[in-house]
Amino acid sequence: MKTKVMILLLSCLLVNPAQAFSLSDLKDNIDRSHKCKSDDQGCKNRERLKAAARVAAVAVAVTVLTKMIIKHRSERIAKEEQVAEEYKTQNSTLPTEPMATEYTTKTLPGNVVEPGKEVIIQSNIVVVPGTKQKKALIEESIVIYDNEDNTKELKNFTKPVNEKTKRGGRYQNEFSFTLPEGLPQGVYPIKTALLLNGKVVDTSDNDIQLVLEVNDLGAMQLLAMN
Repeated sequence: MKTKVMILLLSCLLVNPAQAFSLSDLKDNIDRSHKCKSDDQGCKNRERLKAAARVAAVAVAVTVLTKMIIKHRSERIAKEEQVAEEYKTQNSTLPTEPMATEYTTKTLPGNVVEPGKEVIIQSNIVVVPGTKQKKALIEESIVIYDNEDNTKELKNFTKPVNEKTKRGGRYQNEFSFTLPEGLPQGVYPIKTALLLNGKVVDTSDNDIQLVLEVNDLGAMQLLAMN
């Protein structure tokens, strides 16, 4: 019965496309019953139960990731007139259409993030106005991809940066989220994109690597490294 429970949990995890995880984790960290003596059935049963618990924890964590709430904050740092003057010091005239002249991103708070702590993808955006068109709707999107199938989206989110003014300027934009405990190890590609009047004008990659440590008692510890 215990073996059947473990097989069922493994099957549920593998058939769900959103719940991919490293197969090497299964071999090296999930089921350690092969390390027991051949005649020690009690040891084998305990290890299989631990393996089932590990798999269940991973399944729950990845499900939480797909339902994770991404928060958004945007702030205007400089007005349209200021960035326009700065642009004209390097160029003879403004472009005819609004143009993004700067788009940089970084991951906060740094290289190592503990599970359950907030992760912030911070963007610095500069858009100069056009001579023929002033309207400049700035948006930014974020997509988190699966750690094994890097084409599979786990989470995506798009928010306007200047919804009220629809004018150029210098903006600081932030997406923030909390990584759930129990996620499988691997690299989770995170891509952000800058949209100007509905068109993608720039992109940035902000991959996060999750390093999983499993101790002898089956407890999971995670470190997220940018």
